[in-house]
Amino acid sequence: MIIILSLLASLFYILATGHVLSRLFHKEGPSQKLTVILSTVAILSHMLVLVNSVFTQHGQDLSTINIALLTCWVIVVSVTTVSLKFPATLLLPVVYGFAAILLIASLFIPHHIIMDDIHVDIGLVTHISLSLLAYCILIIATLYAVQFYFIDKRLKSKDLAIMNSHLPPLMQVESQLYQLLTVGTGLLTLALLAGFVFLDGMFAKASIHKTVLSLIAWTIFTAVTLGHHQFGWRGKPVVFAVIGASGIVTLAYFGSRFIQEVILDKF
Repeated sequence: MIIILSLLASLFYILATGHVLSRLFHKEGPSQKLTVILSTVAILSHMLVLVNSVFTQHGQDLSTINIALLTCWVIVVSVTTVSLKFPATLLLPVVYGFAAILLIASLFIPHHIIMDDIHVDIGLVTHISLSLLAYCILIIATLYAVQFYFIDKRLKSKDLAIMNSHLPPLMQVESQLYQLLTVGTGLLTLALLAGFVFLDGMFAKASIHKTVLSLIAWTIFTAVTLGHHQFGWRGKPVVFAVIGASGIVTLAYFGSRFIQEVILDKF
């Protein structure tokens, strides 16, 4: 069932990606109705994959790949929802394409972290929920940063195709980028504070690398956000800083667990 659902979701993500890319520089853009239909089938199939993968007859499988699939699903749903109101022609093929690749890869990557009984701790749940939400928003902000860089570069090269395309105005993309960056940085701040307040092992040997990397990423995100609001920082340096910080926080969230679970097979 999981294999069939994963392939079905991947197929419709690929179809949605192909449709959007085929009309990337078209003046009217991709058909919103067709994009919504294709993506909805993919999103629902993706959700069923998650339900069947996480909730097994032996317990809850909270492996890195399942957490990655959940994070990816949240990002896909968010970007798709945003696209209903604002043009997101560049973002959709990126998130749909990545979701398709991740779903197919999940069929070949071992994941079997079974938890028979999950102890619900308010502090831990708060930290994890804020961390997941912050990560999703910051990744979407990173996609907006890449979109901003792409549109800005094409405009400076006086590309007529992009001037007549369905892509969003540069100033709108920049405004949304810094709004997302501000919200995401604020949530990451709260997530780290919740971790330091409620958790005892933030600097334990097993998790110190995650804490240090998260703090480095937080420092970069905070500096960029404050720099923009206080000193008007913008442009290519900000884009590269955001991309770099996102890479660091991704390494913090998924890097060590992926190595331990998949490469070293410790679990």
